[in-house]
Amino acid sequence: MKTIEDAKMMLENYGLSDCANKIISHAKNAIYIELDDVADENDIPVGSSKIGGNPDLPNGVSWPKDEANDRWLSFLCQINFKEVKPYDIENKLPDKGMLFFFYDWSVDGSPWGYDPKDASGKAVIYYDGDMSCLHRAEIPEKLKDEGYFAEPCRLSFEQRMDIPSTYSGIMDIIGLSPEDSDKYYDVCEEFDEESVNKLLGHSNNIQGDMELECELVANGLYCGDGTGYEEGAKRGLDKNVAHWNLLLQIDSYEDLGLMWGDCGRLYFWITAEDLEARNFEKTWLILQCG
Repeated sequence: MKTIEDAKMMLENYGLSDCANKIISHAKNAIYIELDDVADENDIPVGSSKIGGNPDLPNGVSWPKDEANDRWLSFLCQINFKEVKPYDIENKLPDKGMLFFFYDWSVDGSPWGYDPKDASGKAVIYYDGDMSCLHRAEIPEKLKDEGYFAEPCRLSFEQRMDIPSTYSGIMDIIGLSPEDSDKYYDVCEEFDEESVNKLLGHSNNIQGDMELECELVANGLYCGDGTGYEEGAKRGLDKNVAHWNLLLQIDSYEDLGLMWGDCGRLYFWITAEDLEARNFEKTWLILQCG
């Protein structure tokens, strides 16, 4: 769906005319990421948006490491905000600068994000300084030897409108009837794409909602069982799900060497407050797979 009008027409076609406006009120702008052909590292200019390869880190910034477990983090992607700004119609992202994403996808790592301790298994670095200070960093030898890196791939972008996934925590706020929920499930099933990478918008969930899980874990609650959810409900944390925003969604691509569990996805989440304040280091990561 590229426009609100497209979304409204689709919902009406599925018999959801009465609640279409309620659903659309939660629509968000999304910047869809298309992967161009795998490229030689030398053919990608320093500072360009890309997945995989070697990151173009600022001078003085070291390759991030999971210090708690003594493991280097693998480079996922870098986003040049100047390239994506034309598609950011809600003006949520910076006008310029770079954002770098790293993750521990080693056999002993690959955190799922349901434990507060998983915070050390990812890193998000924001740089808004002089672009001439970027340099192509070398992948640590241990990551090279163990194969925890992806092939380099240039990126292109497209603006679309997103409505919530049927598994999103936002659906509890919308409050559809059981009959309408079934219809909405069919909508999401038909229009869900096989591979989806994006900035902002709504997550394409493989499992359950993530907004509540982010809120609970960010408040130090373990979500590997029901105890964190029970404590979170007592503290009223379940009322805060709407302030979590999808920042980045990365799909699995075997050809690039990216595989999250069983063909899963990585999701980076950030609160509206931290996004506005550019506190990207407070981003939380969740892994879902089938």
